[in-house]
Amino acid sequence: MYLMIAGTMSNVGKSTIVMALCRYFTRKGLNVAPFKSQNMSRKFINIQNGKGKIAIAQYVQAIACEKEPTMEFNPILIVPKEGKTQVYFMGEFIDYLTSEHYMFDSKEKLFAQIRDILEKLSKNHDLVIIEGAGAFIEPNLKDSEIVNLRVAKSVGAQIILVSDISRGGAFAQVAGTIELMDNKERKLLKGFVFTKFHGDKSLLKDAPQILAKRYSIEYLGTIPYFENKIPDEDLLTKKEGEIALDDKAQIIKEIDRITDFIIEHIDISKIERIISEGM
Repeated sequence: MYLMIAGTMSNVGKSTIVMALCRYFTRKGLNVAPFKSQNMSRKFINIQNGKGKIAIAQYVQAIACEKEPTMEFNPILIVPKEGKTQVYFMGEFIDYLTSEHYMFDSKEKLFAQIRDILEKLSKNHDLVIIEGAGAFIEPNLKDSEIVNLRVAKSVGAQIILVSDISRGGAFAQVAGTIELMDNKERKLLKGFVFTKFHGDKSLLKDAPQILAKRYSIEYLGTIPYFENKIPDEDLLTKKEGEIALDDKAQIIKEIDRITDFIIEHIDISKIERIISEGM
């Protein structure tokens, strides 16, 4: 079973929600694995005795699943460095992002390998939770991207859309994303979540439910803004009170705290139903 957490844009909280769902369903007794086919990050962690590297987000998600982090959880790592952008596949440097060879040749070969990795993960796990990247749909990239809708379609993943309501325009972002999907693609989309909300939720009235009804999907909840102490792959500086990645006991404790908070503010029973129907 595949569940994809996709975003209407970057930095909406996809990684955190994937982490929380990984933790929740692991605690429920499922054998869960995280996955993000391609992640761009200046901050990564060496694993498997230095033989490989993955982004911090997938490292933390693996901990949430009580799994030893492996490169299969993040096969493609893109690292901006010294004015160039390096591309690693399964820990090995393969090319620079700007090269035509990567964009038009290597990328397609990697996509085939990504599908193989996903299939193997699915055979060995009850649930694979896939994280998308950036905006879920960019019309100019729809046929060539290897991390969002194309991945979901290739494995028939059930999709939950995440939108940051703190910046304004979240309703339009959800609607706009759906409008860029064809009817077959829309069948994979099961619901949406708002994140980083400030204020009184009653101010939303029944607008989320109306939007959900319009597109025959589920409104899964609104998560208030909150701080956490887990290292962030998008921040170049440390957070106040940030927990070291090698302190797994404290990382797990913080993951559990975040998971409990998120589950409190979403309709987890609907997500459980989405997963059970997809199995």
